Parts: sequence; C-alpha cells; structure tokens
Amino acid sequence: MKRVAAILAAAALFSACSATKKPDKITKDLLAQPKEVLFEKGKALLARKKLDDARKYLNFVFESYPNDPLGQKALLLVADSYFQERGSTGYLEARYRYRDFVTRYPSAPDRDFALYRYALCYDKEHPTPDRDQTNTREAINQYETLVRESPGSPYSLEARKRVVALRDVLAEHEFGVGFFYLRKGNPHAALGRFRGAGEKYPDYSAKDKLLFYTAVALDRLGERDEASKLYASVKTDYPESRWASRIKKEHLAPVDKAAEKS
Repeated sequence: MKRVAAILAAAALFSACSATKKPDKITKDLLAQPKEVLFEKGKALLARKKLDDARKYLNFVFESYPNDPLGQKALLLVADSYFQERGSTGYLEARYRYRDFVTRYPSAPDRDFALYRYALCYDKEHPTPDRDQTNTREAINQYETLVRESPGSPYSLEARKRVVALRDVLAEHEFGVGFFYLRKGNPHAALGRFRGAGEKYPDYSAKDKLLFYTAVALDRLGERDEASKLYASVKTDYPESRWASRIKKEHLAPVDKAAEKS
C-alpha cells in the first residue's frame, strides 16, 4: 500500500511534464527505488550543495512516508536545504519546514535541533537597532522555548547566548527612540524611553550611555538634583567611559553631532 502511495506521489509531483517526454533520471529513481536509497541520494546531493535535486528526493520520501522515521529525517533535511540557501527566501522557507517538523513530531529526537534552527532563521533576519524589531523579538521567543523545553540540550547553551545578544539589540532600539525624542526637543518622551530601557534591559551593555542621556533628559526637564545623581553614578561606576569624560560638574555639553553617531 505504501509503495502505491509513493508511486502516486511521484506521478503527482511530475504531472506538469509532457506525456510524450521521457522521464528524467530523478523521476525514474522516484518510481523505482526504495525509500532508503532515495533518502541517501537526497542526503548526498545536499552534501554536494545540489539543493534543488536534493529536495526532489527528500520531499518525495517525506511526502510518501510522513510517519516513518526516514520521512521525519527527510523533512528536517529539506528544511536544512533551505537554510543552506540563505537569504530572505531561504530563511523564510526553512522556517516553515522547521516549524512543520516541531509541530508534526513533538517527540522526535532531533526536536531541539529543529527548534534551534527555527529560532536561528529569525535571528539571521534580525535588523539593525534602528529598524522594526519583530524578527528580533520572535527569535528571542523561540530561543526561550528551546531553553524551556530542553535546558540540557547543547543547542540551549548557544540559545542563551543569543538571547543576551538580541536583548541588547532591543535595548539599543529603545535607546535610539529615546535619543530621537531628545534631539527633537521632547525630553519627557525621551526620559520615558530611557527609563523603560533601563528597567526592561538591566544588562544592557551600554548602560553608561543610557544613564548619561537619562541625566540629560532630566536636566532639560529641570530635575537637576536627579540629573546630578546620575552624572555622579556615571563618573563613579564607569570612570573610563567616554560619557564620564563628557560630564562637567553637574552640567554637560549640548547633544552634538558626535553624540548622534553613538
């Protein structure tokens, strides 16, 4: 019965071909070879970076034998083939396949790897801090899912590192929005962003910069005492920081072009 299903799947896969045209080598293989041979051929083609041909074999094995362990492995390799393709289209297609794998096979031994690659597809597409951070947030969510589900997985170690790095991107994004408001003469809105970034991302790697500009915003709002405390904190906690060197007593120079590039 499975063999009949496989033959039908192959026929459907190549239904666009002309009836008078002889089937090519791959078509002949799909119609004649057992799944084990087809899987190994697809795997070998993938190793040689022949992605399109590899997918023909591997997709056939998966679609014909989706409940077979070999079918599971074939789907994962199809996802890998798109990941190897890179670029927006490659990562998007890979993401769909990895998601399909973790949804279909909740107990698969390679589930942690699929979860890691699923998150990594978003991570590869995360933008610079000045752009929309949807992909960054989704990458963090998926990495955290992996860590939650498989804390002992070797992929969880890298996932934790990437969460730290990506949270820094989000913190820089929040700082950038606040700095924009400060430049536009809205220190109240800037202060809200700066404080929010400090509360939400306490491990932000540019904490000295954030404290400095939080003090700037307070200074411009007339909150001189609070501003002075933050200036003092920058000088005390980050004495070698470029921001500490910019502080003159409790006052500071106006935001200038050099600061805009920070």
